[in-house]
Amino acid sequence: MSGQWREVYSGSGYYYILTQKKTFQQARDECRRYGGDLAVRVRDFSLRSSLHQTFNFDNAWVGLLKEDNSWVWVDKTSSTTGNTHWIRNPLQPSNSGGNENCGEIIDDYNLGTNDAPCSVYRHGLCEHNRQGYDAGNGYRYMLTSKGTWTNTRTECINYGGDLAAIGMKDFSLRAPIQQALGFDGAWIGLRDLIGGGKDWVWADPSVTSSTSENTHWIQNPQQPSNSGGNEECGEILLQYDLRTNDRACSAETNGLCEIQIITVSM
Repeated sequence: MSGQWREVYSGSGYYYILTQKKTFQQARDECRRYGGDLAVRVRDFSLRSSLHQTFNFDNAWVGLLKEDNSWVWVDKTSSTTGNTHWIRNPLQPSNSGGNENCGEIIDDYNLGTNDAPCSVYRHGLCEHNRQGYDAGNGYRYMLTSKGTWTNTRTECINYGGDLAAIGMKDFSLRAPIQQALGFDGAWIGLRDLIGGGKDWVWADPSVTSSTSENTHWIQNPQQPSNSGGNEECGEILLQYDLRTNDRACSAETNGLCEIQIITVSM
């Protein structure tokens, strides 16, 4: 299984895999931290196959657990034989050992559902509804909480992306992204690595360099100005028609995240 984060869109939700194995509760907590929960739409068996082809997991927690001796999905819909797709040979749920209270899907059993102790370690299959703004360029955009350039970049990476770079080169995308998210200013993935305003590069490794043509600096007053000698991070500002400004990296504002979307069909 790839160690890289990948976000998949299919039908009505976004999906991602937790590459580090965790207990059921740990996996669920992390899914929630990213604004979702363990997957429940895998009640649709065809979706399991699509997601497995993308993520290539051996086994993964899903949003199914036993409460008061009844199996329920975490969105509080009831489970039935028809929507849980229990493994049939050997027949599950078996409750072996008397403590198999959490649900996983297993590659070796044709992606059928197995009951397992909640304390064992598995990948987690997370899902969430549409959040942020899909710009139609293969990326989804969302805002972080306010913080320094480094802190907001860390938050974007935790969401499976980075500070925006690809979409920021295309100036025509800045206005629809801003209108959808409603910010006055936001960090983007642009930084002066050496200092002194001489080596501006995009954070995304696929963008090899920055030029005046793809950074879209504010023209009046002319930027980057390196005022104070420490303006080494890039932001875009609504008051300057969403053009780019250099600013001290220690200043705090929202970060604009860019998260790649892989679309799969069911």
